[in-house]
Amino acid sequence: MSGSTRPFSSTVRPVRPARPVRTAAVAVLGVLTALVTATACGGSSSSHTAAAATPPPAPVASIDATPARLSVAQLPDSAVEGWKLLAPARTQAVAGGIQLNECASVAGATSWQQQAYISVYRTPAEQDVFTFHDAPAAKAAYQDLLARMGACQSQSRALQAKSHLADDATVAATATTAQGTAWSRKWTGVEGISAAGPQTNHLYAVQQGASLAIVHFDEWAGTQAAPYDTRADQDVLTAVAGQLG
Repeated sequence: MSGSTRPFSSTVRPVRPARPVRTAAVAVLGVLTALVTATACGGSSSSHTAAAATPPPAPVASIDATPARLSVAQLPDSAVEGWKLLAPARTQAVAGGIQLNECASVAGATSWQQQAYISVYRTPAEQDVFTFHDAPAAKAAYQDLLARMGACQSQSRALQAKSHLADDATVAATATTAQGTAWSRKWTGVEGISAAGPQTNHLYAVQQGASLAIVHFDEWAGTQAAPYDTRADQDVLTAVAGQLG
């Protein structure tokens, strides 16, 4: 439920730079632009062990010639948020897992298409489309996501308590379809994977065939004129499923 995702592995697990609530537009754009342009989307916080006579690494990310899975008009609350593409969609191979937020991750995919957006409020959104070897593998990843999000409220509160914040996180499923689920997390965010401060994070997951699509966007306190109405989440899930068809 953060505005960007990060790859992780058993040895290196990069952490995104923190984005303060209501941060300057330049800072937000810098973080998200780095996300969609950095090799393997590792970011500047990744650490790598150098080896002697290591050949130059081959590029693993490329600009996708196809348009984004969702248009800006199809993103949640588009009339209010005024979403814009941050950069062309990019597709890369996946060697490990991708962390979605403090609670959930996606593992086992063979490729990952990523599209970043930014709102008129300088808040982030993203769509990630993961492709697996087959439909059972994609379904297993979706079922794992369901289980992890089911425990997200308690995990988020534990993280808050550890950071000496009020454990006020609430996580709820806001819509379901035969293929997908939407969640909303309202909390005082802990700096790290999420921005710090009061916010609401929205996450949508749709599995169809060998694909698993994830859409997420953030509302930071004090930026939007009115909170997003999650009664529209059913339509968002339907739109994502339609694009995967």
